[in-house]
Parts: sequence; C-alpha cells; structure tokens
Amino acid sequence: MENYLLTNEIVFESKPDAVPYNYRISYKMAQLCLIISNSCSGRAGCSLIKLHIISNALNASECMVALEDYVTDRRAFMIVQFDPAVNRAIKYAIADGLVCQLKNGTFKLTNVGKEMVKKINKEEIMMEEKAFLSKLGTKLTNEKIEQLMSLWRYKNAEN
Repeated sequence: MENYLLTNEIVFESKPDAVPYNYRISYKMAQLCLIISNSCSGRAGCSLIKLHIISNALNASECMVALEDYVTDRRAFMIVQFDPAVNRAIKYAIADGLVCQLKNGTFKLTNVGKEMVKKINKEEIMMEEKAFLSKLGTKLTNEKIEQLMSLWRYKNAEN
C-alpha cells in the first residue's frame, strides 16, 4: 500500500486563544514581585519554594484559606502545586531587571522591581492578591516551609 501525503488538503490556521490571566507571564511577574515585596523581608531574599507556595495559594480562595490556616497552625499540612509558569516568570523577571538571584539562590527585588510594586500598589489592580499578601505578611517562615517539606519526604518514604 502506498503512503500519500495530504499536504494540499490539510490547512492549519492560527486562531487566537485566550490565555487565562493567571498563566500570562506579565501577571505572574507582577504577582512574584508582590510576593517578594510583601512576604520576604530582609536581605535573605525569597526562596523558590516559598514563591511557589504563595503563588499557588493565590490561584484560588480555598488555597488562600489553606495557607492562612497552615501558617497559623490551624492546619498541620497543605497541598502545594508547583507551577512551571512561576519558573518562567522568574526567568522573565530577571531578564527584565525586576528581580535578581542572590548567591544563596534566593530572589530579591531590584530597584526597578520595587518601582513596579509601587505602581501596582497605586492602581486598583490585583486587589485580592494585595489584600491576601498584606494579611499573610511574613508569616510563612522558613521553619514552616521546612516543616512542610519534611512531611513530603517522610510521607513519600512510607510509600
């Protein structure tokens, strides 16, 4: 049997698809800048896992409640989804000069990133995110993150 190529009969047309706002790189970059500004104090910067945990919480109100309950010890653990969009947004934020990576691997806002956060805070945008991050503050400590990660390690060891 002969194989026929149907290249003249197949037509591909690019159609614009709406990308959900929470997967748009510009939104994620703004979100990460707000997270670093509100939840990562001092010179230490913000760890990648902390960025993922808080970004995940901002995806849905139930996730926000879960994180709030976890940091206030009303919940012993929480589920975290690691989103590749966060990693891409970090790369773009570094390339745009909004964020820099410190020698210890954490991320910190540059002066350009701080200016962006000021502009976001002046506008009536990302209101839910800003309210949650203001309430959360720096309550998600490295100790709480380590506690959560140790649960993942030990639970996986049992399986």
